[in-house]
Amino acid sequence: MENKPLTLIDTDPRVLAARKAEKELFDFYGLQAKDHYVLLPEQGIRVRVSEIGSGEPLVIVPGNTGDVFPLASLLAEFKGRRIIAINRPGGGLSEGIDHTTVDIRQFAVNTLDTVLEALKLEHVDVVAHSMGAHWSLWLAMDRPRRVRTLTLLGNPGNVMKGRPPLLIRLISKPPLNQLLFRLLLSSDKDKALRSLKAMGHSDEMLARLPKALGDCYYYFRQLPHYRISFMTLLENVAPKIEAKQLNMVSQPAMLLLGTKDTFASVKTGKSIVSALPTGVFHAIDGAGHLPWLENPEECGRLIKDFLESY
Repeated sequence: MENKPLTLIDTDPRVLAARKAEKELFDFYGLQAKDHYVLLPEQGIRVRVSEIGSGEPLVIVPGNTGDVFPLASLLAEFKGRRIIAINRPGGGLSEGIDHTTVDIRQFAVNTLDTVLEALKLEHVDVVAHSMGAHWSLWLAMDRPRRVRTLTLLGNPGNVMKGRPPLLIRLISKPPLNQLLFRLLLSSDKDKALRSLKAMGHSDEMLARLPKALGDCYYYFRQLPHYRISFMTLLENVAPKIEAKQLNMVSQPAMLLLGTKDTFASVKTGKSIVSALPTGVFHAIDGAGHLPWLENPEECGRLIKDFLESY
């Protein structure tokens, strides 16, 4: 099936609102980002890369649809590093894509490889969350020269016995998915963070997060290509990565998993790490699927200690 580029218009009020919300969130955490755009020639779509700070490069591959903004509090912990945050196609003001038109593994590896090649990054540390971690595991296996170390945050996608909670699985099943998506999209702006409850995060923790984060969740979901990018990503489920494939990951790897992550138990997390030739596991007490939200300082310290050990 032909893939038609899903472009964004800079003057679209929805785009302007999303940019404003992201800037307010980044300002809250003292982050100043510079945008780069990298063309994926085969699909004809542009990927937005957010560059923050200076120093040794640290590549960030976000989860979910591919928005970088949920990681803002963690990125603030990496002072002294040049952060290269890749907004995956369909998220983070990158152009959208119908994921059912591509071979998802090939597309994932080619996307990350193309961005790193464009920015002349040959052998880098990668920090990746959820579906982004699944993509990054493929990158580590298929383009091993690109990845120096790999840090996985939350359950890393469709790996071994981990899987999304029931609500997210239902969103991937037509025709019910259309109704559930409309409910998600039409949610009150002040309640935009509620979807994180299904991922193991408490009301008390969510209430402590900056308003700008909720604004980002709300406005990025209003972007014109969000629906097709999000729904088709769930429909074209990433093939499961089993233990024998994890054995092929030669790079040092670490998994940070919240003890309340609804995508995978601590037991499953430990089994994933045990299948990695050089794996380290840390449980983040009381944290959900985005473990840095509860404790960005602890997650940042563990990641920095891990990187400094190699």
